[in-house]
Amino acid sequence: MAEVLIGCAGNLIAKIGEKLIAETGRHLGYVLFYKNYIESLKEQVKNLQVKSEGITIEVEEAKRNGEVIAPEVEQWFENVEIVCNDSTKFLDYEVQERKSIWNGWFPNIKIRYMLSKKAKKKTEKIAALKSVVLNKISYTAPPPAVGDISSGDFKNFESRIPIINQLMNLLKDDTKQIISLCGMGGSGKTTMVREVARRVEAEKMFDEIIMAAVSKEHDLIKVQEDLAKWLGLRFKRPTQEGRANELRNRLLQSKKGNLVILDDVWKHVDLNSIGIPFGKEYNNCKVILTSRSQDTCKAMGCHDVLTLDILTESETWSLLEEMVGDSLQHDHELSKTASEIAKRCGGLPIAVVCLGRALKDKKKEVWNDTLKKLQSSMVPANIEGVKEEVYQSLQVSYDLLEDLESKKVFLLCCLYPEYANVSLEALVRCGMGLDLYRGVDFLIHARDRVHALTDKLRSRYLLLSGDRKSTVKVHSVVRSVGISVASMLEQNFGQFSAAVIHEDRWPRGMTYGNYNAVSVVSNEISELPTRGLSFHKLELLQLACPKLSLEKINTMFERMKTVKVVELWNMSLFSLSSFLDSLPRDILALCMNCEMEKIGDINAEEFENLEILSFGKCDIIELPRQIGKFANLRLLDMSGCQCLERISPGVISSLSQLEELDTGSKLWGDEEEGDASLTELESLTNLIYLGIRIKSISFLPRISLFEKLQRYVIYVGVHLEKSRSFNNRMLLLKLDDTDTHLGGGIDKLLQKNTEKVFLTGDGMKTALNELVPGGFQLVKTLTVESCNNEGVEYLSDRTYSSNGSGVFSSLEKLRMEKMWHLKGILRHDDQGLPFRSFSRLRDIHLSVLPEMAHLFNLSVAMNLVNLESLHIEYCPIMQQVLDNPSPSEPSTTENKLIFPKLTKLVLNDIISLVCFSQGNNLQVEFPLLKVLKLEYLQNFHTFCPEEINLASKVKYKGVNLQSLVDHKVEFSSLAELTVTNVGNIKEIWSGHLPNLVHLQGLYIQFCHMMEEVISIQRPSVTANEERIVFLKLKEVILFGLNRLTFFCRGIDHVDFPQLRVLRLRWLTHFKTFCSEETADHPSSVFNDKVTLPSLETLEVSELDSVEKLWSSQLPTSHFRKLKSLRVEKCHKLVNIFPSDLQTLFPSLEKLEVEKCDSLEEVWASKAAPTRNLKSVIVNECPNLRNLCSSNTFKGLSNLLTLDISSCKMMEAVVADDHKDVKINVFSHNKLEELKLEFLPNLNYFSDIKCDLELPELTQVVIKKCPDMHTFSESSVITPKLKFAVVDNVNTWLSNLNKTLQHWSSSWEY
Repeated sequence: MAEVLIGCAGNLIAKIGEKLIAETGRHLGYVLFYKNYIESLKEQVKNLQVKSEGITIEVEEAKRNGEVIAPEVEQWFENVEIVCNDSTKFLDYEVQERKSIWNGWFPNIKIRYMLSKKAKKKTEKIAALKSVVLNKISYTAPPPAVGDISSGDFKNFESRIPIINQLMNLLKDDTKQIISLCGMGGSGKTTMVREVARRVEAEKMFDEIIMAAVSKEHDLIKVQEDLAKWLGLRFKRPTQEGRANELRNRLLQSKKGNLVILDDVWKHVDLNSIGIPFGKEYNNCKVILTSRSQDTCKAMGCHDVLTLDILTESETWSLLEEMVGDSLQHDHELSKTASEIAKRCGGLPIAVVCLGRALKDKKKEVWNDTLKKLQSSMVPANIEGVKEEVYQSLQVSYDLLEDLESKKVFLLCCLYPEYANVSLEALVRCGMGLDLYRGVDFLIHARDRVHALTDKLRSRYLLLSGDRKSTVKVHSVVRSVGISVASMLEQNFGQFSAAVIHEDRWPRGMTYGNYNAVSVVSNEISELPTRGLSFHKLELLQLACPKLSLEKINTMFERMKTVKVVELWNMSLFSLSSFLDSLPRDILALCMNCEMEKIGDINAEEFENLEILSFGKCDIIELPRQIGKFANLRLLDMSGCQCLERISPGVISSLSQLEELDTGSKLWGDEEEGDASLTELESLTNLIYLGIRIKSISFLPRISLFEKLQRYVIYVGVHLEKSRSFNNRMLLLKLDDTDTHLGGGIDKLLQKNTEKVFLTGDGMKTALNELVPGGFQLVKTLTVESCNNEGVEYLSDRTYSSNGSGVFSSLEKLRMEKMWHLKGILRHDDQGLPFRSFSRLRDIHLSVLPEMAHLFNLSVAMNLVNLESLHIEYCPIMQQVLDNPSPSEPSTTENKLIFPKLTKLVLNDIISLVCFSQGNNLQVEFPLLKVLKLEYLQNFHTFCPEEINLASKVKYKGVNLQSLVDHKVEFSSLAELTVTNVGNIKEIWSGHLPNLVHLQGLYIQFCHMMEEVISIQRPSVTANEERIVFLKLKEVILFGLNRLTFFCRGIDHVDFPQLRVLRLRWLTHFKTFCSEETADHPSSVFNDKVTLPSLETLEVSELDSVEKLWSSQLPTSHFRKLKSLRVEKCHKLVNIFPSDLQTLFPSLEKLEVEKCDSLEEVWASKAAPTRNLKSVIVNECPNLRNLCSSNTFKGLSNLLTLDISSCKMMEAVVADDHKDVKINVFSHNKLEELKLEFLPNLNYFSDIKCDLELPELTQVVIKKCPDMHTFSESSVITPKLKFAVVDNVNTWLSNLNKTLQHWSSSWEY
C-alpha cells in the first residue's frame, strides 16, 4: 500500500514539475525572445492592413453600385481600426520609449517581459481578425416604400373623405384581414390606395407595404415579381409554387405586419397560391383589393367592400376648372358649354383630367365641336369595364391631339402590356423603324422628338410617368380606349391600326391581315390559330410567348409578307440563326430581350435594310464575323449583354454606317488574337453615340478617336455599373498615375460637352485641369473619389471673374469621397464668383475628406437656392459647414441665409464641427427641411452662434453648454430629427416655443450633457398656461441621455395626439415629462401634464430615478390605445400597476417586465386588471413574490400566454386574496400557454384553496422549479392538456398535480 502511495505521489510530483518547467519556460521566453514578439506583431499588423485594403476595394465597389454593406463587415472594420490603432500606439510609443531609456544597453528584464506579453496578446487578436472569413460583403439596398411614390395627384374631394377614413379605420382593426375598394375604371381607385399607402407609411402601421397590379392579363408570376421588388426579395425558384413559398416566408418574418395591395383585380385570385399569408392562422398580413367587380372581391372572402362612387357635379366642375385654368371664369357662354362637357365625363376623374387638359387654351369653337362629338359618338360594345361617357371623353381627347405623330406614339404605347414601364428608347427604335417621325434622319434627333411627344402626352394625361427613369405608363382605362381606337382605324391616310392579344388564347374568328401592328403577349399561348393567321400589311410585331416553340415562331414569321419592326422578349431563342432566316428580308429593326446563347451561322448579307439591331440582355459571349455583313446597320446595342467577351476582328470596321454602338461588357485594350481592337472604331465616321469599356487609361489610342461623339458612356479602368442611356454624355475614368495623358480625344470631351464625370485615382488632376478653364460649366454630375495625391487640394485652383458666366453653373449632383488632401472645391471662393455659380446644385455628398475645413463660404452659400440634400461625414478637421470670414462684423442689413429647397441635412462623425455657421445676427432658415440628422458631433456647440473662436485649441466639450436650436434658426417643416452623440448641447430647443407641427419622428441618443429636450424661458409670475402640441409626431426614442431630467421645462402641458411609439431607455436621471419644481412627492413618468391618446407601444428601460410609472391622477381615458408595454431595469419600481391607478389600459395586449430588482408585484393587491391582455413575460426580477392577486388574475380574462423565469423569490404566481371568502372553483377561460422556469422558491402556481380550472390550457413548460411539488393546493382541471414538459421531458399522469408530484418524487430520489 505504501509503495502504491509513493508511486502516486511520485507521478503527481513529476506532473507538477513538468507544469512548473513549462510555465517557467513560457515566462522566460517573454524575456529571451522579446524581439521576435515585437517583430511578429509588426508583421501581423502589416498583413491585417493589406487584407483590410483588399476588402475596402470590394466595399467601395459595392457602395458605388448602391448596395448596403453587411453589418458584420462594418463591425470587422471597426475592430480592425481599434486593434491597429492600439498596436501602432504600442509599437510607436511604449516600445520605442522603453528602448530609448537605456539606448539599447542594460535592458530591463521586467519591462521586456511586460512588453513581450502585451505584444503576444495583441498578435493573437490580430491573427483572429485576419482569420475571419467575410462570406457576404454587401446586400442589395432596400427598395423604396409604396408610400414614397404616392402620386401627388390625389384630390381630397369631400365625397371621398369618408371612404379614405373608412379604409384607414379598417386597416387599424385587428379583426379585418382583407378589404376591397370597388368602382368603375377611371374612378380613382389606384390613386386612393396609393394615398392610403402614403398615410400608413407615415404612421408606421406596418413593417412593409407592397403593391402589384393584377390586371385583366392575370399574370400571377409577374404579380409575384412585382411584390418581391418592394421587399428586395430575389427569387431562387422558377415556379409559381416555389416563389409562393419564398414570398410567404419573407412576409411572415414581419413583426408589425405587412400591407399587401393588389390593384385592378378582374377575377378570383388565390392569395395563398401567390404567397400572401391569408387565413385565420395568419394575423400579420392585411390585404387591400381594388376591382371593378364587388362579386370578385366577395368570392375572395372579402366582407368589407367599400364603393368609390363617381364625383359629384360640383367636384367634377371643380376638377375641370383646375385642368383648364382661368379661361372659364370670364366667359359665360364658354362656361355653359364646359358645364355640359363636364356632365358628359360621367363623374370619373380620368375622363375629366384627360379632356380638360386637351381643351386647355383652346378656342370656343373647339369646345363647341367637342361637345357635339361627345353627344354623337358611338361606343363599341366590346370595351369591358369602361363606362360609355368615359370612352367618349377619352376618344375625344385622342381626337384633339393636333398632330399624327402624337397619336401614333400614344397608340404605340398602348400596345405594350398593361401597367408596363414603356421605355422611351423602345419608342425611338420602333418609331424609326416605322418611319413615324417626319423630317427626322438620325436616331439622336428621334430621341429628342420622342421626349417632346411624350412630354406633350403626359401634359394631356394620356400618358403617365413611369416607375423608372426614361419610361412612361398608360392608365388601364386610357389604354383600353387606345387599343379600341387602334383596332378600328384603317391603314389608309397614314393611320396606325393595331390588334392586341394579351390573353390566354387567340381570339376566336379573328383575322390579322389588315392590321399594320400586332402585339401578342401571353404566358399561356403555345399554339397558333388554325386559320386567319396571315399578316399581309404587317409593319410591327411584338411577340412575348415563352411557351411558343421555335418551330411555331418561324411559322408566324413565314406568314409575314413584309415587316419593318420585330420586338421579341421573354422567350428562349437559343440562337439568332434559329429564326432569322424566317423573317422577311425588308425588316428595318430587330429588338430582342430574350434568352439567347449565341448568334450562330446567319446570312446577314440578305438583310440589306436592317438598320437597328438590339440584343437586350442576351447571354451571347462572342459577336461573330457574320454580324459585320449587316451593311446598313445604324444602331447596334449590346448594352445589356453582361457575358460578352469577344468581338471578331473586322466586325466593327465593316459596319461603316453605324450611328450608335454599345459593346456591353466587352473590355477593350490588350486584346488577344481573335478579338477586335480599338483601331476598328476609326472606320466609324458616322458614329454619334458610343458605349464602351476600356481596361485602363494606358490603352487609349493616341488619335482623337472619341472627339466627335455627341453622346457616350465611356468607362476607362472603372468597374462599376451605372445606368447606360443612349442619351448620356458620361465619362468614368480611373487615373492612377500623376503624369497621366488623356488620349483618344477624352480631353476634348471633357472640355466640350461631358455632363456626367466620375474620376478616381491619384492622377485625376489631369482630368480636372481639362475642366477648370471652362469653369465646369457643362458638368451636371461630378463624382471624385479615392485620391491620395498631395497636388489635389482643390478641384480648381483658378480665380474666376465675378462678371463671368458662372462656375459649376450646370452642376446638379456633387459627390466627393476619400480625397485625402482635398481642402475645398475652389481655392479662391472668397473672391467673388459669378452670379449663377452652383445655382443648380441639388445634391451634395462629402465623405472621408481629412483636410477639408469647410464646404463653402457664406457668399457662395447664398447661391444654393436649389439645394435639396446635403450629406457630410467623416471630415475630421471641419469646424463649420459654411465659413463666415468676418463673423463679428456688425450687420447693417438683414443677415439671413435661406435654403429654400433643402429637404435633407445629414452631418455625421465630424469630430471638430462646432457649428453650422456663425455670425453677428446671422439667421438661417430651412423652410422645406424634412429630415435633419446630427450624429457623432462631439464638439458641436450650437447651430448658429454669434461668434466662436475657432482658432482656439480649447475643446468645447462640456464648456458653456447651449441649445442646439434657438431663435436664429428655423425649421418650419421638420418631419424627422435625429440627434446622436452630440456632446455639447444642454437642450434641443430653448427660449421660445418651437414650430414643430410637422415633426413625425424624434430620435435623441447618447447626448450626455443634455438636461431637457425643450426649455422655455417664462416670467416667474404668470397666469398664462404654456402648452406645446406635437401635432403629427408618431415616434419618440430617447436613449442614453444620462443627465436628462425632464422632456420639457417651463411648459405646463405637452400633447402628443398622434404618438404611437415611445421608447425611453437608459435615462438614469429622468423624472417626468414636464418639470414639477414644487413637487414634494416622488414624481411619475406619466402624469396629467402629458397626453398620449394614440400611444400603442411603450418601452421604459434603465430609468434609475423613477419610483412610479403612472400618477394616480391620470384620467381613465389615458393610454386607451396602448397595445405593448415593456419595462426593463427600472430598479426603484415596486410594482407596475399600483392599487390607486385609475387608468385601465383597455387595449393592452402584451406586457414584458425584465430585470427590475425591487419589483415585488406586477399588479398591486387591489390594482385594476388589464382585461384585454394576451401575453405576459416576466424575467429576472429577484424580489418578485407574486405576479398578482387571484382577483386581478381572474380579471385578465383574455390572457393567452404567461411566461415567468428567473425570479428567485417568487413563491406563487397567483396570490390568494380570497382567504376569508370560500369559493369552490377558480377559473381562467383563455390561458393556453404557461412557462415557469428557474424559479427556485416557487411552491405553487396558485395557493388558492379551491379547484383551479384552466379549460384552454394546451402547453405547460416547467423547468428548474425544485420546490414546486404540486401545481395547486386543490385540484386542477385542464381538459385540453395532453402532457407537460418538465425539465425538458414530456410527462403526464392524468393531471398536473399528479404529474408534478411524481416528478418531484423522482427529484428527491
